[in-house]
Amino acid sequence: MAKNSTFRLRLILPLILLAAAMMLQPQKTVAAARSALGLWANAVVPSLLPFFILAQLLVALGAAQLAGRKLAPLMRPLFDLPGEAALGLVMGFCSGFPTGAAVAAELRRAGAVTAEEGGRLLAFTNNAGPLFVTATVASALLGTPEAAGLLCAGHYGIDLLLGLALGRRSRTRRGSQEKEVPAPTCAAGSPAPLAELMKTAAQRAAANLLLIGCFMTFFAVTAALIAPAAGPPLLKAGVSGLLEMSLGINALTESGLEIKTLLPLIGAELAFGGLSVQMQVLALTADTDISPRLYLLSRPFHAALSAVFIRVTLPLVGLPRPVSVAAAGMIAPDAGLLFRSSLYQAGLIAACWLFIALLAPEEERRG
Repeated sequence: MAKNSTFRLRLILPLILLAAAMMLQPQKTVAAARSALGLWANAVVPSLLPFFILAQLLVALGAAQLAGRKLAPLMRPLFDLPGEAALGLVMGFCSGFPTGAAVAAELRRAGAVTAEEGGRLLAFTNNAGPLFVTATVASALLGTPEAAGLLCAGHYGIDLLLGLALGRRSRTRRGSQEKEVPAPTCAAGSPAPLAELMKTAAQRAAANLLLIGCFMTFFAVTAALIAPAAGPPLLKAGVSGLLEMSLGINALTESGLEIKTLLPLIGAELAFGGLSVQMQVLALTADTDISPRLYLLSRPFHAALSAVFIRVTLPLVGLPRPVSVAAAGMIAPDAGLLFRSSLYQAGLIAACWLFIALLAPEEERRG
């Protein structure tokens, strides 16, 4: 009880100071909140809402069970996870933060994964969206589309290696004993009517997006108030990126650093995600028994390894032109970019699930 009270007191003082800063700098507070809400409404909601609903429907309609039957021989040896976890892998790598957390939570509620498996799945399937890395960061902010491949290799490749390492660790700790997978807890029988499934999926997706918007706004305002307005560019970028990833990346692109220093730092911030993204992940899994410990511990390692990988391989790649910043301030994707992003992500997901369907035996596809 005493430790809990001490912890609360340590939180109260910074929050009081933050509230005072908001009152002393109302214009900066409102501007940061307006910018964050604009980014949420113009970029996050259009790009994530369809995939949140899709993830809910796929779990409710039994897509995870289909993947479980077909992909268990692949997922278990590689990641020591049931085949149903392939849904989290596909959605987490194709749809961006924090879709992986939403899928992991749904799989756990359905009883498709254990709490321990959900924790490992959570640790390596929460990534930045491919279009955010390639179009927004590499092309719009850096003005160097050729850097997209290197950033993606460091971001997704290291996370896949992390998943493999966690799977190997799990098998080693378990030894030769068979993995016990719980039976799904969802009710047997025919699924609910499609209209009811759509309603439930839309309600959960909307609630999750509201949480994301709240966290984005809070941490954007906090970053705007405590990040130094002047001083070393790395200090400003580091403080901003610790709280909100996109703000930190934007600050890095405005710092004037050389590309050999800039790209590894951007890779590190993409991997770390910032406290805003981390709190979103924790919020989406808060009503389950999935522990966020592995996820939180893996973020610094992912960031460090991504930075090292990019720094080591950058001289081998040889980007054809120097980095340049397209414009000051975080650029919100236009409607065309969002449309292409949605098509691209939907295409990735459809291709993955088409591959799964083709793995099904002929008699199952018929009946």
